[in-house]
Amino acid sequence: MNAPTKKIDSLIGSAMHNFRRSVQRFYISAYRMANPEFTQERSAHEMECISICKKLIKMEDSILLMTPLTDKRFIKNEKMGIYVIMEKYNVQVINHIYSYNITLGDKSWGKLVDFYNQEIEKRRNQFESEIRSNIKHSLKNILHDIEEKI
Repeated sequence: MNAPTKKIDSLIGSAMHNFRRSVQRFYISAYRMANPEFTQERSAHEMECISICKKLIKMEDSILLMTPLTDKRFIKNEKMGIYVIMEKYNVQVINHIYSYNITLGDKSWGKLVDFYNQEIEKRRNQFESEIRSNIKHSLKNILHDIEEKI
């Protein structure tokens, strides 16, 4: 290829890139305008609810339960007297006096569920490593006992 042909190919490639990028930007802006999740901001109640749930999930003395059939998630903190039930975009925060029902948007619900699932997975991994460490110590003890008897 000669120099003018390379320059033309470079200009065409650059123009195609700019065209694809502008089409992509148009699609993203149209999607955001059509999707109410992007146009609505989170309400104060929704933000407070998410904050409460995340703080309770992170607390070591909170009990996290999940039902695989109904996909409900529960948070129980006896020390603070707060219980949370999470089910299909609805979060119910209960203390001994009041019960609050908050409906979350798609994005907020997804982030909260991911946060919950990550904490459950972390706790499960810790539990599994504790079980496995006990097995190793037990096997060492068994081996030691056998060697003593021989």
